[in-house]
Order: sequence, then C-alpha cells, then structure tokens
Amino acid sequence: MKFLLFPLGNFGEKYEYTRHNAGRFVYNKLKEKKLLSEFLENKENNLEVFIPHTFMNESGQSLRDYIKNKNIEKENIIIIYDDKDLEIGEIRIAIDRGDGGHNGIKNIIENLGTKNFYRIRVGIAPVGTGKNGLIPPHGDIVQKYVLANFTEEEKNILSSNEVLTKVSDFIFKVINEK
Repeated sequence: MKFLLFPLGNFGEKYEYTRHNAGRFVYNKLKEKKLLSEFLENKENNLEVFIPHTFMNESGQSLRDYIKNKNIEKENIIIIYDDKDLEIGEIRIAIDRGDGGHNGIKNIIENLGTKNFYRIRVGIAPVGTGKNGLIPPHGDIVQKYVLANFTEEEKNILSSNEVLTKVSDFIFKVINEK
C-alpha cells in the first residue's frame, strides 16, 4: 500500500521561514534529523513525498494531478500543515474533517473531491494562546501573521525533539497500521 506525505506550504525562498510554511519546515527538520529515513530510503515501505512548486491555496490541483497516475489512494495521503488556532508547537491529528478555515486544505478537498485524508496540524499561534484570554490571530491580521517569518523561539519549538517525535510517530503509526 502506497502513502503520500504532502508538506503544505508556499513555494520559494521568500516563504521558506513563514509561519504558513510550518508543514514544510517540520518536514525539512524531520528529514534533516533523519527521523523518516526508514521510510524514505527504503522503497519497500511505500512512502513518497510530494512538494509542489505552487502556492498553498492552489496546491489541490497539483496534488490531484500528481496522484492521478500513481498507485496512491486518497485516504493514504498525509498532509502536514500550519494551524493558526493551535499554540506554536502543538500537534493535532485529524482525518475526514472539514477545512477548518484553511484555504490550502479547502483547495485540496475541492480538487480531490473528498476530505478523507490524514492531517497533521502544526500549531503556529503565539505562545500562551488559549491561556489568560489570549486568542489566536483572526480577521484582517491573519494573512499578515501567517506570512510573517518565524521568530527564533518559534523555530526552536518546531525543531524540538518533542514536536518532531509526535509527527514522525504519527506517520509511522499510519503506515504500519494500514
């Protein structure tokens, strides 16, 4: 059974370290620390990675076109992406859910014709969100917030063993249990 790992983000150096590219950032750290080596280096494990050269909000068409001639079922797609409603470094797992207001996920659902795929949501909201009345960015400031670069503290949180282990453990679990 083939699986596809899809780290969601915007293409290009300009966006490489923006909060909206948290999915790609985490994937690059997993790769750098060789936490997915077992699956990426051994073709028998059937994990592919796809990183399109498109903007996030147009990634659904690229994904649809990529899997068209592959032996990958839509329900075996694992998408890693940013979630502005979760505190930085918090990880949530979901499957068969709506887009949650994320335009990249919305575009994927529209292009795949299903919401039945795995999601690894990577929190990018300020530290303390949900505590003491601090709420994640909403309204007009969302675009500015998600397209701003990570702070060094945020990079350190997303690069931490705790975050990377949660993400890699989930990927292993999905692949090994199906």
